[in-house]
Amino acid sequence: MKFIFITVALASLILIQANCGSKNTQTAAAVNSANTTEAAEQVVDPGARSEAQKLLEQGNELARQDKDAEAAEVYQRAVSLDPDLAEAHLRLAMTYLVLEKKDEAEAEYKKAAEAYQKYVRQNPKDAKAYFDMGLAYSKIGKPAEAVKALQQAARLEPENSDYQYELGIAYSKVSQYQESVNALQKALDLNPDNYRAQEAFEKAKVDLQRWQSMVKQQEAMARRQANKNANVNANTSSSPTPEVH
Repeated sequence: MKFIFITVALASLILIQANCGSKNTQTAAAVNSANTTEAAEQVVDPGARSEAQKLLEQGNELARQDKDAEAAEVYQRAVSLDPDLAEAHLRLAMTYLVLEKKDEAEAEYKKAAEAYQKYVRQNPKDAKAYFDMGLAYSKIGKPAEAVKALQQAARLEPENSDYQYELGIAYSKVSQYQESVNALQKALDLNPDNYRAQEAFEKAKVDLQRWQSMVKQQEAMARRQANKNANVNANTSSSPTPEVH
């Protein structure tokens, strides 16, 4: 009896220790997860953010003076101080393109898109942010995401010709030709002197006509095939059944 009691007691002790270990593991995992989230959502020091904004403006001025290499260095300093400064990532990407650094440009466009996504969650009425985010998505080969961002920009500022123009271009990349024509037409209505929109509008109309012609051809082929199948079925059903002897 004493042996049985000791055995039960030992089993109970092992079970308690296992449960404690499991709880400690879960607690540690929760703490690590919380620390990771906190790090991801770490707030940039206001002083650093202000300095990053000044550097962004300085970089923009250098870019206007065609001092692209110097501008790139300044933009780099800006994003190092404030990694969430989306416009600095975007401007740095544009500058890298001018400097023919395509890989670096693509990486910065991606960072810009991610930073803008974070920004618009807190500032959903900023049309310019959605517009710039759409440009960034377009540059990294994500036309569907670009359309969504540019649609929102155009909804917030429907009278902006540039927004309508870029939206029209984005629509064409996802083969929404009628929507492309409509957006580019609106861009021209808002600004008849927008020569880029005029050229894109003429091309969009040609693309739309070609697409409509292709759809008609496919529909005609489908009808002919359906009629052919119907005739075969009719002939098969009208054939006499052979007699069995």
